[in-house]
Amino acid sequence: MIKNILVDAHVHLALDGIAFKEARLLHKDNPNSTIITNFLRKYKKMGICALRDGGDNLNVSLLARELALEEGMILRTPGFAIYKQGCYGSFLGRPVADIADFKNVFKKLLALKPDHLKILLTGLVDFDQFGKVDGSHFSYDEMYYMIQTARDQDLPVMVHTNSAEAVGIAVRAGANTIEHGYFLTEHELQLMLEHDAIWVPTLAPLGNLITSKDSRFTDQLPNIARIYDTQKAQVKKAFELGVKIAVGSDAGSYGVSHGKGFYDEVGHMVMTGISKHAVLELATANGISALNLNNKELDYIS
Repeated sequence: MIKNILVDAHVHLALDGIAFKEARLLHKDNPNSTIITNFLRKYKKMGICALRDGGDNLNVSLLARELALEEGMILRTPGFAIYKQGCYGSFLGRPVADIADFKNVFKKLLALKPDHLKILLTGLVDFDQFGKVDGSHFSYDEMYYMIQTARDQDLPVMVHTNSAEAVGIAVRAGANTIEHGYFLTEHELQLMLEHDAIWVPTLAPLGNLITSKDSRFTDQLPNIARIYDTQKAQVKKAFELGVKIAVGSDAGSYGVSHGKGFYDEVGHMVMTGISKHAVLELATANGISALNLNNKELDYIS
């Protein structure tokens, strides 16, 4: 039954939430099926049977898609993500310099039968300076072309982006889902509402650092808390406006473990003032939409 389906709409099976380099080394020569299966079983044990991966350059998520089916689960993967040459994203996918380059890379991507296209439009949130995010790596025209090219292949588009400007570009260009979306404003929330885009705000990576009082970030914690509180306020506002919000933990990122990370994300969303019941409903309904799950798949994981 649909009401029992929990979806984590943003995970990274190639990472473990503890040690970035070490986790990736375990898949250096070939994706490690034992590690992947263990992560999948953690999710299933916790009642989470549908996942959407953000991609990697090690073919981990591609193997995870096959292994998930063996576990009675569904995992969506972009295969690898697309990022701008010279910018953030090398561990997630392949670089493109321009549209001509994208055309060539996209042909190779299609051979992997991706479930969605993942584009990295900006880098990460800066923990040292509130509101600082590098500019958009792709222009609106480039984003529009890539997104429409994916849509011509019936592929939904997942866009990693932070800052009001970049979120606006992604939504107007036709992104199906906005990942992270830190430092947006009510204007971008209204845009998402108008374009029927789904927001995956990923509170857990910052929220868990605050909760754990991680010593690695002692000097940055006040600023991290400020960023986190700002994001929570926007999540609450988005909910009140009727923006579609999905639960995506960003599991695999530092401090966010597979399986448990989903419930961490739920907890952080509840802290915005949204009821737990409502958050779990969002996780199901908007998670199903974000993953584009069909009735046959829903029956399979039920």
